[in-house]
Amino acid sequence: MVLHPLLVRALAVMGVFMVSLGAAMAQSPAADAALRRLFEEERANDALFTADFLQQVPAAAVARLIADLRAGYGPFAAVEWTEGRGTIVLERGRVPVQITLDDGGRIAGLFFGPPQAVGAGLDDLAARLRSAAVGDLSILVVVDGETRLAEAAARPMAVGSAFKLVVLRAYEDAVAAGALARDGVVGLEAGDRSLPSGVLHLLPPGTPFTLESLAGLMIRISDNTATDALIRIVGRAALERLSPRNRPFLTTGELFRLAAAAADREAYGRGDEAARRAVLAALAAQPLPEAGTIGQRITWPEAEWFLSAEDICTLLGGLRAAPALRHTSEPFLAALGWPSLLYKGGSEPGVLNLSALGRSPAGRRVCAVITANGHGRQPDDTLAGLFADLLRVAGE
Repeated sequence: MVLHPLLVRALAVMGVFMVSLGAAMAQSPAADAALRRLFEEERANDALFTADFLQQVPAAAVARLIADLRAGYGPFAAVEWTEGRGTIVLERGRVPVQITLDDGGRIAGLFFGPPQAVGAGLDDLAARLRSAAVGDLSILVVVDGETRLAEAAARPMAVGSAFKLVVLRAYEDAVAAGALARDGVVGLEAGDRSLPSGVLHLLPPGTPFTLESLAGLMIRISDNTATDALIRIVGRAALERLSPRNRPFLTTGELFRLAAAAADREAYGRGDEAARRAVLAALAAQPLPEAGTIGQRITWPEAEWFLSAEDICTLLGGLRAAPALRHTSEPFLAALGWPSLLYKGGSEPGVLNLSALGRSPAGRRVCAVITANGHGRQPDDTLAGLFADLLRVAGE
């Protein structure tokens, strides 16, 4: 069996864990040679792996991860071993590694841990982020209330599911005002149904949920149906007061319909607010597209949610006590070992947002946000690794 948390979500952001079939992990010249070939070959090579490995993870997926590592941390330099644990040494970083080989020297199991930049300050990390990102990039790092790094931090950028922080803010405001109760029970409505991510789209209308359950699902697993239910409950007007540049404030179902309908999407992108609302009203009668028909197109310039890095840090700061944001750290940030860390991100073709607010082991309160918008695939793994480095350096 081969397990690999990273390859579940765009190679699960900086770490592949693959358990081999009976082979023992060992330091050896053969392991060094296999790792060197893996990093120095420019193309995917099935011959490097066992058949069982390839049944679970294609060589092209591993090659993509390694290309992203090289892009963020430079070319391969060496492999170092300490008590049987390996470290890939790259020009500008170090990556924990474990490898297993079969009797023929083919890779049967592989683990890459979170990479760590070597000798990097915030300015150096910003330069690496700029080099790696496709298209435009915004960066913001605030430490103990002081801005330490800001590049295009006030610029509205497409942020994908990070917009759900606005929905959470509206929900928390309604709870604080007494208009909603966390334990209030509502039924899903047919119009709430959206496409994945999430699981609630599989449930029938009328299925009851507490409001707090919907909020938790929206944030922790980015459930789109839960999100659209909360948008219905808090009201579009409340969201547009919080985020006036996003008028009309889209539901996820509306975004999916726009993504599938090129003519409507283009009209939406060109139109003023009234024209956009008219497009959405016409689309409301259309069924949701099949999930497989969207997801590869670059559609964010015409239809998306736009927030600045400053907006997101403000949102996170105001949501520190929100129950839905507890225990939201991503696996690629777990190695930081921060006692408190709130995380939300978002992605779609051409778009990547990573946002976090936390307290470091040194006691520093850090907010960090990066957003990349371009017309090609973002190197998610590289950007995520560098984002983790931003947090680590800022928290020292």
